[in-house]
Amino acid sequence: MISLLIVNYRSAPLAAEAIRTAREGTREPLQVIVVDNGCDEADALRPFADIVITPPRNLGYAGGINLGRRSCEGKTLIVSNPDVKFAPGALDRLHGVLDEKTAVAGPALYWDDAFEWILPPADLDTTLEKLDQVLASRSRRWFEQRDERRIRRRLAFWSLKDVTEVRALSGAVMAIRAEDFDAAGGFDERFQLYFEEIDFLRHMAALGKRIVYVPDAKCRHLYNQSAGQDSTAAGAAYARSELQYLEKWSGPFAARALKRLERVPSIPEPMRWEGPIAIESDHVLVEVSPLPSFTTAAGHFPRTKSVDLPPEVRSTVRQPLYYRVRSITPTRPRP
Repeated sequence: MISLLIVNYRSAPLAAEAIRTAREGTREPLQVIVVDNGCDEADALRPFADIVITPPRNLGYAGGINLGRRSCEGKTLIVSNPDVKFAPGALDRLHGVLDEKTAVAGPALYWDDAFEWILPPADLDTTLEKLDQVLASRSRRWFEQRDERRIRRRLAFWSLKDVTEVRALSGAVMAIRAEDFDAAGGFDERFQLYFEEIDFLRHMAALGKRIVYVPDAKCRHLYNQSAGQDSTAAGAAYARSELQYLEKWSGPFAARALKRLERVPSIPEPMRWEGPIAIESDHVLVEVSPLPSFTTAAGHFPRTKSVDLPPEVRSTVRQPLYYRVRSITPTRPRP
């Protein structure tokens, strides 16, 4: 059995759709547990889930996962945000790659229903990676060099066709062997929101377990739909969790030094997405991001001379979007 474990936060309609696509898309027996994190949506979720848990207060994502785990009967846990839609076969493929050596698997994540706008690889945010980010925040030249390295890494990731061992995965959807989840002690509940998944993955790696990316397991991730409902609170939660994470893995002195040195990058504002764009070359990458730094961005490899964002993306992203078009090597495979 697979146990799908969703932590819901003011997102009952999205959670219901996630459950529907999961049930329709798997051949394996599926148990569905939803932890309604203190948001009074339990009644709306009960028709869709096998078990709905209502904690007395908001436990955060990590606390919700740990609480829900106690009710999971499956040997595989699919821990998921509510703002996800599963393609047919996605859960089965994730479940199928787990074994005694492979503890965690993650799918290819997309912005759209047609699976053409693919999301980038996750970062582990090690001390060196954070230092690289800090230097980029203080130096325009370093920022540009870092951006080029990041694009090359994204292109390599987006061209993957086979199951591949990786260091980090997005926390939006992860398949975890229940036995390994328990051996690691679950998620660290000090992380109320953000960084709990990469903290967990570092523990898995320390236990000698493999973490893999499964490109033919596809899911749509609706960008920041639950956490992003209050952008101010989400930003504060991110900053707080990042400092906690750096203190835990880099040490308090290094963590605070890095945060003191960090600046808001001074970069020209890129083009804002305002409608369809013309494509003048046959071999380009179009990146679209809610951030002018393109720290996170969806990538698209167009096959037509005009590109527009799908309506389901435009209707779910609340903030302005930026875009850029880059030439790529003609022989590079497309997802």
